[in-house]
Amino acid sequence: MIVTKKIPNINKSFSYNDYKKIVFELAEKKSSSSELTEERIGATLINAQRIKRIDKQCEINSELSNQIKSISEIHTWIVISESWCGDGAQCIPVIAKMAEQNSNIDLKLVFRDENIDLIDSFLTNGARAVPKLICINNNTNTVIGTWGPRPKSIQAMVSDFKKNNPDVTHDDFVKNLHLWYAKDKTNAIQEEFSEIIQEWKFINNTK
Repeated sequence: MIVTKKIPNINKSFSYNDYKKIVFELAEKKSSSSELTEERIGATLINAQRIKRIDKQCEINSELSNQIKSISEIHTWIVISESWCGDGAQCIPVIAKMAEQNSNIDLKLVFRDENIDLIDSFLTNGARAVPKLICINNNTNTVIGTWGPRPKSIQAMVSDFKKNNPDVTHDDFVKNLHLWYAKDKTNAIQEEFSEIIQEWKFINNTK
């Protein structure tokens, strides 16, 4: 479905390389992009390592690559996240590799808490969940789709896990979440985007 809402002004956006540089520098300084708690600082440190690992290991499969390369419209992909966001560290490197497949895709990374009006326009079940990707058709200046905060198959495991383990601690939940990501090896997000790209192409062709 085409979303005609106006995109709020973005405070500041970054390329993927600049975004990584910020996360790595925050990790070295034992800091965080927002919410300077011990938990957020620790998460930023771990996420810096996750980003480096996924950057090195992830390869976009041929089916998804061909889907992306066939996009003829000019798109801007805005991804909202924070340095401490575990799902962001798992997914953003994959999204960046997707964007590299086609020069028609302009990837912009923004920090959530510096762009509250933006995230509040794209809530997930009423929450400021990140990462959140917003796909904009530059020719029509319309939002043609969104994605996030995690692949649906992993979200289903999260929902089942929380339902079956109502008293689980946050630390145990996080350990299981990243174990699922590690076992999945980026397959879930790549399979999901193969379908999403087709939907976005259909919207482009029928606008």
